[in-house]
Amino acid sequence: MKSLIAVLFTLLLTACSSEPTTKFDYNEKTNFSLFKSFQFIEKISPDLDANPVMDNRIKQAIESALIRQLFTHQAELADLQVEFHFSQQEKANNSSFSIGLGGAKIGGSGAASVGVSTSIPIDSDATIITKIFIDISHNNEAIWHGTDVYEGKGDMSFQEKELAIAETVNRLLSNFPPKKVQE
Repeated sequence: MKSLIAVLFTLLLTACSSEPTTKFDYNEKTNFSLFKSFQFIEKISPDLDANPVMDNRIKQAIESALIRQLFTHQAELADLQVEFHFSQQEKANNSSFSIGLGGAKIGGSGAASVGVSTSIPIDSDATIITKIFIDISHNNEAIWHGTDVYEGKGDMSFQEKELAIAETVNRLLSNFPPKKVQE
């Protein structure tokens, strides 16, 4: 049942997206096949929207994705150093309907026209846009950077948030290590 919900939620997320949200860049001179381990770099200053629960969810999703790709997590002295942060922005919901009343000119009489219009929101929950940034470096040199986005209602359940974060991180890290383009 849980996997069915995950598949349906993934389809919903991808169906609502009109353009690819995954963006990444890397140093093409880097030989990524040399790297076998990673460690997280502790944040010196917290994000403006500091949320340690979100940080933990993102960190766990990154760790799981990299371990599935056969990288080993180490506390220190790893080949790769991973940093991440996120930003959240509220997008107003434009769903509404209008009610209008108006008078009309009937026949040849010169009746004046009066109109009233109002707009009533259908759903007042705002959509939250969450952007995840991941930076990977080796020996203090940036070698890979990626960002991806997901959108969700402000009242998403904890499970929905975890699933959205995992899907976003997995989609993003599917481009790490980068595949060499055949010339």
